[in-house]
Amino acid sequence: MAVIEQRVYKSTEPFFWTGSGKNQETGILMIHGFTGSPSEFRRIAYELREDGYTIQAIRLPGHGTSPKDMKRTGWTDWYGHVLESFDGLAATCKNVIVMGHSMGGLLALKLAVERRTAGIISLATPIYLTSRKSALAVLVQYFKPYIAKKPKQVSTLLDESCAYTKTPIRCVVSLRKLLKQVRGLLPQVQAPIWIGQGKKDGVVHPRSADFIQERTCSQVKQLHYYEESSHGMLLDKERERVYADISGFILSLEVAYYGVKESDTVIEKA
Repeated sequence: MAVIEQRVYKSTEPFFWTGSGKNQETGILMIHGFTGSPSEFRRIAYELREDGYTIQAIRLPGHGTSPKDMKRTGWTDWYGHVLESFDGLAATCKNVIVMGHSMGGLLALKLAVERRTAGIISLATPIYLTSRKSALAVLVQYFKPYIAKKPKQVSTLLDESCAYTKTPIRCVVSLRKLLKQVRGLLPQVQAPIWIGQGKKDGVVHPRSADFIQERTCSQVKQLHYYEESSHGMLLDKERERVYADISGFILSLEVAYYGVKESDTVIEKA
């Protein structure tokens, strides 16, 4: 009798799933967002596992536990864990694709400058924020340790991200430092890149996606906008389309693409 798998969609635990078949040697490193957890990747990870890819969704230091834990960390801690995780996955997989959501996208882009990645998947990665209040964090951090998020009236799939309900302000300061650094590194990004952005994102301004596409020097770029998606696009109403578009991008990557020079940059918009 076949055993029916009980899928877990809401858990802050990191996870590693070994692939199968011809895609086993392609690893996908998943990096979650600011105050989030690996839980936001579980649905797409199950989809990609069906295609045989090796999946690793990491939990950044200070995340998935408590805001108090996060308050003791900063971007160098988060990026150090990304580097360590990538090197471990690259030791077992021939090719590694890096997928990052929000701040995880910033970390993925920085990683792509310092490591040989087979591809980048950038989801709602911030270059421009919709609110300018974060600029005040450098002063407010000395008077107020946390800022509470507005509670939602209706529970949705977006709750599966298991994000904190309050944010350590000193970590906002650290996030802004990371953003500034990555913005300057974009011209050094050469790996194939897929960029996804929701038009109803209340955190990241949609023009961030255009900026990333324009500044990166990748030979292959795909830019996708989703009219009905919010910041949590992996769990929002257009998630199935997002999954299909990402799967198509991964499938299109040539095994030895990185480092191959072509005469024209291929840019696709959807």
